[in-house]
Amino acid sequence: SGLLAILKLLLNERVSIRNMNQILEAVAEVVAYTRKSELILEQVRSRLAPQICGDLASDGALNVLRLGEKWEMLFHKALRRDAKGEVVQFDIDPPHIEEFCADLKAKAASLQDKGCRFALVTAPEARTYVRMITERLFPALPVLSQVEIARNVQTDTVDSLS
Repeated sequence: SGLLAILKLLLNERVSIRNMNQILEAVAEVVAYTRKSELILEQVRSRLAPQICGDLASDGALNVLRLGEKWEMLFHKALRRDAKGEVVQFDIDPPHIEEFCADLKAKAASLQDKGCRFALVTAPEARTYVRMITERLFPALPVLSQVEIARNVQTDTVDSLS
């Protein structure tokens, strides 16, 4: 049932599960340390980085919209941790979410008007929560963590969300 949950999470984010060998290897590596689906998913996504970036890149480059320092810090501060340092809660004020959504709508509309296809890039620990917020506005917008960008992929920063 745990593996099924991971596969569903991948498919919900439009990540192909065709590379089942790498998915199973990544799950096997991390399952000894955690049973949290979100943490396992992040490990799997980092292993699938070349595939994910390859699917999103156009003309050999991956266009990225980066979160600015303001939003990175806000998301980082909203993560509540337990004594072991693991994230146990995401606590952000609703006005901040509304402001983030307004900023994202404006930037995304501007980029889409130009015909630009892009991915939103954030810190690894905040990726899940940024995705949770953005999927309501833009269900097809890929949200990547910085560790999911494969080494051999050229990135072009099209803008910053700050």
